[in-house]
Amino acid sequence: MRINKFLSLCGVASRRASDDLIRQGRVKINGEILEELGREVSESDDVRVDGKRVQPPKKTSVIMFHKPAGCVCSASDPQGRTTVYDYLPAEYRSMKYIGRLDLQSRGLLLFTDDGDLLYKLTHPKFEVPRSYYVWTTRPLSHSDAQKLVDGVEIGENEKGVMESAHAEEIFFDEGFFEMVLCEGKNREIRRMLEQVGYTIRDLKRVTYAGIGLGNLPTGEFRELTRAEEKILREAVEGEA
Repeated sequence: MRINKFLSLCGVASRRASDDLIRQGRVKINGEILEELGREVSESDDVRVDGKRVQPPKKTSVIMFHKPAGCVCSASDPQGRTTVYDYLPAEYRSMKYIGRLDLQSRGLLLFTDDGDLLYKLTHPKFEVPRSYYVWTTRPLSHSDAQKLVDGVEIGENEKGVMESAHAEEIFFDEGFFEMVLCEGKNREIRRMLEQVGYTIRDLKRVTYAGIGLGNLPTGEFRELTRAEEKILREAVEGEA
């Protein structure tokens, strides 16, 4: 397979970021610095990044975690706050989360050791749907819901570029509403609601790429079934 896909499967970086590592001369194959971006490699090759050998995991897996509010999506936290990894046993702590949730958001968080799947499930071009239950300090009006579907500007990103966002669909329920998104920008829902004059009281992700949180208790995790993992992979099947 191509070297950038190989590095992605190893969990080193996305394919695009792996190309950057190659350009920086940080990747060696069988003792030689790699210069060709499209190089084909096999698992028998000795591939090293920054001197450390990398290999794809023998068995890739995906787990589902019910993130509580108040814990951080990070491997460590300089402020000493609880992280999502504190809830996981040692054998899962090398896995990467798929689509972070901010500090006060709760609900479905997936983890995987499959770098290629991680890339596809988080990159905006794959338009992977995820849905959230949203509680606001006052009821969302139907006219403001339409504004969110049409799209609103949500401020500048970290590069100083103005961003916009829109909801794919909004469904009203008793005391809350459900928003379906396909991008996953930083604090996207909170920023969208602020633009139309609403403050979020509670935010819970309930599905990701067709996989539902179900009745998994808060703070608990489980491995996805084969059928669920198939749903995830089919959500991005055929995309490059």
